[in-house]
Parts: sequence; structure tokens; C-alpha cells
Amino acid sequence: MADQDELVPPSGYYRTFDEWAETSALEGAPSYIETLRLGRPVEFRTPIGLENPPHWAFRNLSSARIRERNGTVAFMPGGTVCGTECDIITPDNKLIGDYSLEWKKHPTQRTIWKRSSLPPQQICPYPVAVLALKDSNIYYHWMMDVLPMLHLLKQSGIKPHSFVINGKGAAPFQIRTLEMLGISRERIIPSHDALHIRSRLLVVPRCVGKYRSRWSIDFLRRELMDAHGIEPSAEKERIYISRAKAKKRKLLNEEDVMRVLGNHGFRKVHLEEMTLPEQIRLFASAEAVAGPHGAGFTNTVFCNPGTRVIEMFSPLLVHTCYPMLSGLLGLQHYYVVGTGMRPPEYKDTHDRYADITVNINQLKHILYIAGFR
Repeated sequence: MADQDELVPPSGYYRTFDEWAETSALEGAPSYIETLRLGRPVEFRTPIGLENPPHWAFRNLSSARIRERNGTVAFMPGGTVCGTECDIITPDNKLIGDYSLEWKKHPTQRTIWKRSSLPPQQICPYPVAVLALKDSNIYYHWMMDVLPMLHLLKQSGIKPHSFVINGKGAAPFQIRTLEMLGISRERIIPSHDALHIRSRLLVVPRCVGKYRSRWSIDFLRRELMDAHGIEPSAEKERIYISRAKAKKRKLLNEEDVMRVLGNHGFRKVHLEEMTLPEQIRLFASAEAVAGPHGAGFTNTVFCNPGTRVIEMFSPLLVHTCYPMLSGLLGLQHYYVVGTGMRPPEYKDTHDRYADITVNINQLKHILYIAGFR
């Protein structure tokens, strides 16, 4: 890469990638967006709990026919990625409004406008892909939202040399998974304040749509499990995912819970102490997975159909993400909502820090329903 003089901030913005693509097409510029229609309509089963009707967060899962995500890949010759927030700047020096780690802010309120000048620009003679996502330091979002972008790139036939990722709070699993996918550390560029790369071809893949997809799961299983020859162990596992070492959302009566689960052959695991291949093998071997709601359930993407999943929630955070994964995979999903005051129905407090206390009699009841007798 070669350095250039520092540049001024963008002169304006396009609201969306589509608006930019339409404008560049009218001007005869060789820029375009490829849409990959990979998603399909699916129906989900409501997870099984002790309530009748089910918790309000799950009531629409069985009645609605939901379409999985599709994907798009934007190809921008001479495009630029800039700063910690991974702002995308077009060749005519305008900001893309709907792409940034600050995407919740109006384009005119972004940090980039507060700078009197931009860092020295590096000219890159090969394709660069941008895989930026605000919550990519969370294992679930990295696995389900970022890594599937690599499948979109592959489907488009493009092979970027380098990959820009969100540099805020970077986690070891990000580098490890990319290495397992054949991308060496030297090709990974965490975003930072002095980042300012202009690429011969800037490539920006995006997953489009709210609901995660089976094609994303298939990609993860194929590239992280099958391609590395990771197979289930001969012995079936029953595992409890502990959050005792986590900073938030702990199960406060874990010892009582483990006494009950232990009677049914469950063993406690601390996933943060295991390598990713070890985690994959463990979940591929599991016939039952239990634990408080947390990122560890992301690894159920490596489970086999029929695996029983028992998820424990705080009444302040009941989430559909893992029941929906179970629906895509054919897992049997059960849930228990812990003790404590519940918010009014359809009010999502989404308290990610709320600890959990499970009523032991309710836990025994849901285990009975799930077939542990």
C-alpha cells in the first residue's frame, strides 16, 4: 500500500447503498450491488414451557411464516473505508448513510463529520472486504451475522485479499474462526482511528433481513466442522453451560440447579476454557444442552436434529434467537422463566445484565416434560 496526503471529510452522503448504486449507474460508473436470494419461507415451532399460553415473546413463532435472510454484495471500485466506525466513502467523496458502526445515528451526526481532516490515505491495489458489525465482539453476532458474509463473498465469486473487521473490543474467537476459514492474521485489519484505505475494489457484503437463516448454519457447519474433520464422540453428552465466569447474567442458584441436572447425567462445562474445535465436537456429541440464556447456545448450530435444549431466562430478558436456531435445526427447545417481577406483556426490557434464579420445582417439571425421568 502507498500513502497519500490526508483528505477532507466527505462532501455529502447517499442515504443507502441502493441510492449510490442508482446514481453511479446513471453516470456510467462500474459500480453495482449483487442481490443473493438465498432465504426461504420457514415455519418455527414454539418452544415448550410451563405457561399456557406461552410467554408472549414466543407466541408468534408458530403462527407466522417467516422468510430467512437474503444477502447483498456491493462492489465499489475506488471505494474507501475509514476510521474506527468503518465509514464507507464513495469515489465521489460521499458517505454511505446506511453503513457504519454508528448506523443508529443520522448520517449528518456521525463522528467523521467532526474531523477537520481524515488520516493519510492508503491506496490498496487489491480487493478489500469490509465485515463490520456493531456487536461483532459478541460470539452469537460474530457467528450468525458476520461469518455468513464470507459465504456471500464466495457466492459472488470474489476473493478479497484483506478483510476489515470491527476493531472495538476484538475477541480471540474472531481471529481463530477466520483462521479456520483460511484467512490468516496478516489479512485481517481491525478498524482503528487512523484507518483510511482506498481499494481498487471495495467489497461490502451484508445479510439482509431480521431472521437468521439455515444457509448461514449450513455454512458454519460445513466450513468449521466438516472441513476440519470434527466428528461427534462415541458417547452422547448431556451438558450444562455455566456462566459462573461471565461478567453478567449469572445463574444465582447454579449449585441447586446442578444437583437436579446431575441426577439426569448432565455435567457442567465452562466454554471459555475450551478451544473452538473442542466446543464444536462437544455440541456435535450432545443429546441435551441446558443453561442460562447466553452466547454459549450459539454452538447449538453444531448439534444434531432431536437434541433437547433447555434454556433458562430472567423475566427481564426472554429472547427468541436460540429457539429460532433450534427451529431451523430440528432441535427440541424447552424454556423456564426465572423468578422475579415480570414486566407487562409485550414490554421488552431487554436487560442483558439481569441475573437469573430458577424455581427448582419448575426446573424438575420442564425436565420431566422433556423426557428426563
